[in-house]
Amino acid sequence: MTLAVQHWPGPLVMPASGLLLIGVHTPQGEDRTQARLLVRQALGELAAQASVSISHAPGFSVAAVHRHGPVGIDLMRLEEKPIPDWEAVARDYLGPAATARLAGCGDDRRAHCFAQEWTRREAQLKRHGCGLVEWAGAPVMHDERCSMLMLPAGYVGVVAIG
Repeated sequence: MTLAVQHWPGPLVMPASGLLLIGVHTPQGEDRTQARLLVRQALGELAAQASVSISHAPGFSVAAVHRHGPVGIDLMRLEEKPIPDWEAVARDYLGPAATARLAGCGDDRRAHCFAQEWTRREAQLKRHGCGLVEWAGAPVMHDERCSMLMLPAGYVGVVAIG
């Protein structure tokens, strides 16, 4: 399943699943203070009785609100340069299955594939209330429904709900 995150005048609500997605254009700089403020304003009272997850990348932020259980969301801005140590990072943080999938990607697609794997893993960890941990120390996670987000060009993101 793919969900669209575009330039909304308001949030995208999926009542049957209890999932709410919010996308907000934010300043391009590295300072996340303004981005956090904009996302929190967009959430307003919607988050009063729900699980909330927020992710930021330079130039764009996303938030997910789930009324029926935990949620995790992650966002990454694609870099034009190749990731020189992708294999070691994937092995340490994404695990053997993801590392094998990345090895099968062509060099021209590897940065995009890496971003998909990375954001999936981070969204899963956030859904479980965990910070970033190496693969060996991470909890086993099999119950997530992960969906890729359709974001503005140059961004990759995933939302995970259980």
